[in-house]
Amino acid sequence: MKTIQFVAVIFIAVMLGTCGKDNSTDQNQTAQIDVSKQWWFDALGNILTGPGDNQWQPTTFTAQELNLFSSLDTASLAGTTTPASVLMSSAIYPNPFSTNHAMHFSFPNGYGGSFVLKLVYVDSLMNPVHKKAIRLQCTANPPPTSSGTSVIILPSLPVARLRLYYTLSTATNPHFHKCWGNIQKL
Repeated sequence: MKTIQFVAVIFIAVMLGTCGKDNSTDQNQTAQIDVSKQWWFDALGNILTGPGDNQWQPTTFTAQELNLFSSLDTASLAGTTTPASVLMSSAIYPNPFSTNHAMHFSFPNGYGGSFVLKLVYVDSLMNPVHKKAIRLQCTANPPPTSSGTSVIILPSLPVARLRLYYTLSTATNPHFHKCWGNIQKL
């Protein structure tokens, strides 16, 4: 009988100790992101609508966001070279899309190197849905034309609203360009 009372007292103490516990600092808590706000682009990359937020702009990633790329950081960066700057990195187009989307990158004229595009598509709970690393080669253009390259991507994604995180990486400068935007697969 005393064992049952002892277990009951411990159970009540544990329950009282956890009542009202604030889990906002719990490191195991899943981050939630808003993937509902979409920038819409046609098949040529022309913007149709945009919510006026910071999507598709160069940014700094949090440690959690950078950690999304850890499995892609094994991609070979041998022979890659970092451009002096990224003049333009496009949002995906079209958005929404059904089977594929494209991206375009522009660099200062004369850049003719290669770099690795790393893509991570996540759901609203920051769970990776699809990851991919693609080596891209940029053809140097003479002045005054900027150098650039485009890529068409056929991601294996469910029909959903998602967020795409991407970085550009080279051997001397991993993740030298970071960006994100909400997308919709139809």
